[in-house]
Amino acid sequence: MSSESPESVDDSTKVQATAEWDPLQAVRMHLPGAETFVGIMDPEPNLFLNDFSLVDAQQEHLSLSQDLEAALPASNPIHYLHDDLANGNGMNALLSSRVNFDLSELGEDEQVNRRDKMWARLHELSPHTQIQAVLGNAEVIRHHSHSDEEVPASNPDRWDTTSVQLEQPLTNMYFQRDQQFVTQNGVVLCSMKEDTRKPEVDIARASWEALDGDEFDVDIVADMSQVREHDVTEHVPERDDIQETEVLVEGGDFYPAGEFSLLGVSAKIPEGEAYPKHDIAEDDTEYVHRTTYAAGHRLLMDDAFGSEEVGLVRAPFEAAQAHKDDDNGEVEMDIMHLDTWFNFVDDDLVVAHKELVENTTLDVYARTHGGEKPYTLERPDVNFGEYLREKGFEIVDVYDYVDPSHPDTDMALKAITNFLTVGPRKILPVRFSDDDDGVMKQFIDGIQEDYDVTVIPDGEGRKIINLRAGYGAIHCMTTPLRRTPE
Repeated sequence: MSSESPESVDDSTKVQATAEWDPLQAVRMHLPGAETFVGIMDPEPNLFLNDFSLVDAQQEHLSLSQDLEAALPASNPIHYLHDDLANGNGMNALLSSRVNFDLSELGEDEQVNRRDKMWARLHELSPHTQIQAVLGNAEVIRHHSHSDEEVPASNPDRWDTTSVQLEQPLTNMYFQRDQQFVTQNGVVLCSMKEDTRKPEVDIARASWEALDGDEFDVDIVADMSQVREHDVTEHVPERDDIQETEVLVEGGDFYPAGEFSLLGVSAKIPEGEAYPKHDIAEDDTEYVHRTTYAAGHRLLMDDAFGSEEVGLVRAPFEAAQAHKDDDNGEVEMDIMHLDTWFNFVDDDLVVAHKELVENTTLDVYARTHGGEKPYTLERPDVNFGEYLREKGFEIVDVYDYVDPSHPDTDMALKAITNFLTVGPRKILPVRFSDDDDGVMKQFIDGIQEDYDVTVIPDGEGRKIINLRAGYGAIHCMTTPLRRTPE
């Protein structure tokens, strides 16, 4: 099947993604810094899986960027968040809004002079140092010396001391997938579910505005952070089981696929079923993981996708719950985003937790071409597996390559589909160790041998033990700037 469109052929500088298997030409990443250290110190409220080494995580991240640098044919294909902001003059406004100097212990005359010097120095620092201050929401506090000794007039600053306070830093920013996603039409800014991640969207918006007009043309086709509610039943009366009107959407739920697009949305819960540990009552008909059906439908009405069809894929909550030995909270993390249980490898091949694919549905919306609304609901409640087969895809089941008895299996299953597809049948997956036979190595070897898939680097994948402890994997850590047919 072809994913080409007139727009993707003619506009060679547009930020867009036509299909997940199309060659990746440029990608944005963020090297974790001091802001991530806070999440390491206190993992749970920062949504991390566990503590880890920041130094080792940074080395893993640099190795990951080198893998992509070697794999992508374009010159300078890696865009770091801090460089995009600095090159486009987007950093200064963020420094002004998110960094502060508290000099209240100094005299009034000293405050003005010191503040001017400190702001000047801040603007001279390297972009990565600046972005750490921005993401840390940093306040630099100067403590005046109260020594009884005489302070030398030549350099009185040397007698002062300093504290730096990081106020609710954006610890997850190295996961560059969820604040935004790129469609055939352009950039969608998201509306994050968790409070700790909501301010990330402001940084993402500034980065796109800074990037626009130089190397790339950027169209922000939807800003969901500015939309609070959307009532689906006003537009689709037959979908009266959609209770939630809040607009929440995260980029890990989106895939472009040429003639169609997929967006993972809230789970469908049969009325009468109750899951008290998940706060699901008997009269509930949907359960929101990260993206609401309301957000998906609003994006359809905003014509944000650009494809002929859009499938709103219901999170397979019941199927995932049935697969668990008991009713515990981990099921939400297993299917947190669509990319935690599904991914494209080529225009005829997907990798997935097949049991989940076969036991959930999607609503298929079709473009109207001049109708009152950009899309209308054409086929409700279509089995997801059947839909993929209709489109010509073979579904590779990850369980064919994973030993269920291996102690690392549960961890692997949360990341096994979270690889980055670099081009047709060419992927960059995660590794957990050099010696993980029965988990990731078995999958990596198997998919190369059975489906002629190229795995980079060196047929092995990238070991990211520390980065992975933040909970996401390689797909989560990257935002494609441009992904189009050759």
